[in-house]
Amino acid sequence: MTTSPPQFHYAGDSMIFEWDEGIEIELDRFHTGHEDISADIYIRSKILPNPGLVHFGRLNLMTAKTRSELAKMLAERVNTVSWSDILLYLCTAAVQRYRQGDPVVDLRAVDITKHERWLLYPYLERGGPTILYAEGGVGKSVLALWIALQAALGPHNAHGEPLAPVPALYLDWETSAEVHAERLRALAAGMHIDMEICPPLYYRRMFASLPASSTIVRREIDTLNIGIVVVDSLAFAGDGAPEESGTAVQLFQCIRSIPVPTLCVHHKRKSAAGIKNESQRDRLFGSVYYLNSARLVWEANSTDTDDDTNTRYITLKNVKANNGRLEKRHHLSVTFANDADTLTRIDIKHIDNRTMLEAGHDDQLTPRDRMLAEMSRGAKTATEIAVALDMSRNTVDKALARMRAAGLVIQTNRGIWSLPAQRVD
Repeated sequence: MTTSPPQFHYAGDSMIFEWDEGIEIELDRFHTGHEDISADIYIRSKILPNPGLVHFGRLNLMTAKTRSELAKMLAERVNTVSWSDILLYLCTAAVQRYRQGDPVVDLRAVDITKHERWLLYPYLERGGPTILYAEGGVGKSVLALWIALQAALGPHNAHGEPLAPVPALYLDWETSAEVHAERLRALAAGMHIDMEICPPLYYRRMFASLPASSTIVRREIDTLNIGIVVVDSLAFAGDGAPEESGTAVQLFQCIRSIPVPTLCVHHKRKSAAGIKNESQRDRLFGSVYYLNSARLVWEANSTDTDDDTNTRYITLKNVKANNGRLEKRHHLSVTFANDADTLTRIDIKHIDNRTMLEAGHDDQLTPRDRMLAEMSRGAKTATEIAVALDMSRNTVDKALARMRAAGLVIQTNRGIWSLPAQRVD
């Protein structure tokens, strides 16, 4: 029996073929190697008396012998359709679509005014992954959950304009739902949000790698109308050792297929003995392709206070931005409150350079930011700045000259330096 051409559509990156005879075939997780193209295949039948899943496995789309053997096996289960014709059409069409990719467009005709670059400024861009990396214990998972909660509450673009809230999906390879639920309630308390009106933040504890789970994840994104996905963490989400380039490349091919912005938590490599002034690519754990594959990369560093306030000061530094200038380094204070063994409140606030300086965490500031923070206390001479910050006068003079050229500071005829808003005549 000759079959008619099927209906075709995509579900995420999965290809769905549906024949009028009552056969549906889904192909997913395509892989190319040694001139072969393979994919996971799901074959479902609507034909009575036994509708349902007929076959699941891995199929080499390029091999006639494999198709022939599968056709014989399927004919033993459903003998009213021409499986040879179906599989020949399926493999030919799937390979052509896989190789073709998206259709060619004329860039001159693309309307960029309809494209909103940011989902949540300055952390999440549409259409590409962000990496947030830090050493263990800095609080990167808490920050990732905080960012996801902001998106769920209602994000904003680079102009501060509000955008529509989007549900978030947290994929976790490291802890548990109970840990993140406790953190979510504590963050909501710090933001004065009643849990009864808190927007949903969906969580899935992961066991298989993200490439192996991508079909399920993309379906949940469609079903729950997800607008942001958190991957915690990249080291465990890959399908191999993170030091291997193939692991990173395959993982980010999978992340690229996720149709919403993705925030990826990652670990910082321990500094090797004797190495000073590491480049940014030396700091991310594993293959350099983690850094190369991300659109935005943020490094988080923290310093705890010496008092009983349970406050951690975190500096976020943008070390990579594909679509323009690097975003400004900024600082957060993160204060934890506990009731016995339960985390009850997390307060996260943006703080300025002067607050960091006064808290004794000037090691997290650049020399320029230290000088600006010092001058925010009042106008000073170059010598007074050098003494206050324990910097050489030569370093201060050079920095002040650059800052004046940039319009950040002004100098009076009496040799006093100040911020423009503190003008001293």
